[in-house]
Amino acid sequence: MKRIANPSDLSEPFAIHASGLCKQVSPRKGEALTLLDNVEFTASWRAMTGIIGPSGSGKSTLLYCLASLEPVSSGQVEVLGRRISAMGPAASARFRRAHLGFVFQSYNLVPSMSVEDNLKLPFILRKTRWPEDQAFKLLGRLGIRGLLKTNVTLLSGGEQQRVALARALISDPDIIFADEPTGALDQETGNAVVNELAAFAGRPGHAVIMVTHSPEVASRCNTLVHLCDGRIVTADKVPVPKAGI
Repeated sequence: MKRIANPSDLSEPFAIHASGLCKQVSPRKGEALTLLDNVEFTASWRAMTGIIGPSGSGKSTLLYCLASLEPVSSGQVEVLGRRISAMGPAASARFRRAHLGFVFQSYNLVPSMSVEDNLKLPFILRKTRWPEDQAFKLLGRLGIRGLLKTNVTLLSGGEQQRVALARALISDPDIIFADEPTGALDQETGNAVVNELAAFAGRPGHAVIMVTHSPEVASRCNTLVHLCDGRIVTADKVPVPKAGI
């Protein structure tokens, strides 16, 4: 699958565009529950797009639908100019593996492995070279280089969160989807994490989509999408991102 090197390679000028996006779930008893209601969403290249709103507003659901981790009930989602909402499970999995990176609240690390093995796993699956020097520099900036041989189950929540971020960044996808990437971190470490995401998003042909509850983290985003009850209330560009989180 061809890698996107520059947004000018695409006829679609946006990293992500979703229109008429709806997501419903049907409980065993009662009427269907609407989680997303006719959402229109656009994410630009070379930008961090923040999704904010109260708990239960549909932020994580929107993130997962945009990334094709959850199917949509109706509407369409285009990522890198390709309509992933129309792809089957196998095709969407191949697309995610080739182009997308993820930082989940639950970290999704392999518990039987060390930090190093967790970081190497995507490269083993893709049969590509492990960028050792680049990885060590990133781990140093995140303050976890000394944990390489440590089993991930022995790490704190904040350490696991940084390992998950490092795994996404080292793979160098086109887009990173992050769900509360600083939720388990102190302010200093959170600053380092957001700095890494901002540097990633600032490169041509790259973008970050991030769910956050933190006003400080939101202030670093280039665009903020405010979600409430499954609908977008506002979508505003942030004119001057602040220096710290």
